[in-house]
Amino acid sequence: MNSPILSVVMSVYNAEKYLEQSIESILSQSFTDFEFLIIEDCSTDNSLEILKNYEKQDSRIRVIQKTENKKMRGFIENLNIGLSEARGKYIARMDADDISHLDRFEKQVLFLDSHPNVFMVGSAINFIDENGKLIRKYKALETDYEIKKQMIKKISMYHPTIMFRNYKEIRYREKMFYCEDYDLYLRLMLQDKIFANFSEALLDYRLLNSSLSRRDSKFIKTLFVEKMKQFYHEYRKKGKDSYEHFVPNDLLNILNLDIKSSEKNLQFALHIATKFGYKKVFTTLLQKYPNQKNIYTLKILNSLPLIFSKIYFKFINNNNL
Repeated sequence: MNSPILSVVMSVYNAEKYLEQSIESILSQSFTDFEFLIIEDCSTDNSLEILKNYEKQDSRIRVIQKTENKKMRGFIENLNIGLSEARGKYIARMDADDISHLDRFEKQVLFLDSHPNVFMVGSAINFIDENGKLIRKYKALETDYEIKKQMIKKISMYHPTIMFRNYKEIRYREKMFYCEDYDLYLRLMLQDKIFANFSEALLDYRLLNSSLSRRDSKFIKTLFVEKMKQFYHEYRKKGKDSYEHFVPNDLLNILNLDIKSSEKNLQFALHIATKFGYKKVFTTLLQKYPNQKNIYTLKILNSLPLIFSKIYFKFINNNNL
């Protein structure tokens, strides 16, 4: 069997409402030389039945059924399963409630074919509501320089839009329960991989109030993102990071007063709460912190408007460069 040019990787869990529209946007692509790897994560709705029907109709579709749903951790595992099974020269990401524009793959494959130095290409993105109505368009930085300059501060590639070269060493880190793509981009930067984006939107991203990522604590996600940045800067300085010793539950349980947290993790969380103005969270963390004399400066900053915290941490960062 000849390998396809492209492998499309999608994870599915209880996505029956929008699943057919999402699949149809892939099967109707103007570029047709692809395999469609769909990891079904123990849905309790009719998602599996929908997928099985499509699998019978189109030989490009392969449904991979899991036997246990591991929630956010399982989602990252699903992506890595897709990457390990992919036979294509390129990998395209797709989510079960989004809509790829019909020329997305054609444009991205042509771009990667004609730019062999570029590892990954994405695009601008349209945000739509649950009824498919356009909410807003997010522009994308186009050049590698612009993308990387912003990436150190905040994400500058939109995960559902990306297509990248199928290198077997490229995997998501499974302890990064939130914003796993951001961790991937930072590690690719450390490998000097080249990025690019189309200025036009090639995908409609559906904003759902019921999604896992929108229900969970924004502060906890911020902790994970800041931990990724910490790993990035560690690697730049030392040639390695401390991911191996990272215990994600330490961050997931940091606000639980019934679970003891280390002073090191509490200090990290208190700094992040101060830096981003999570004043209520800061008060909660104080209840767990054993030695409040060590954080006198942070307590003062939390009593002041957020602008003072921004100035303080900008000064600290500049002095650490």
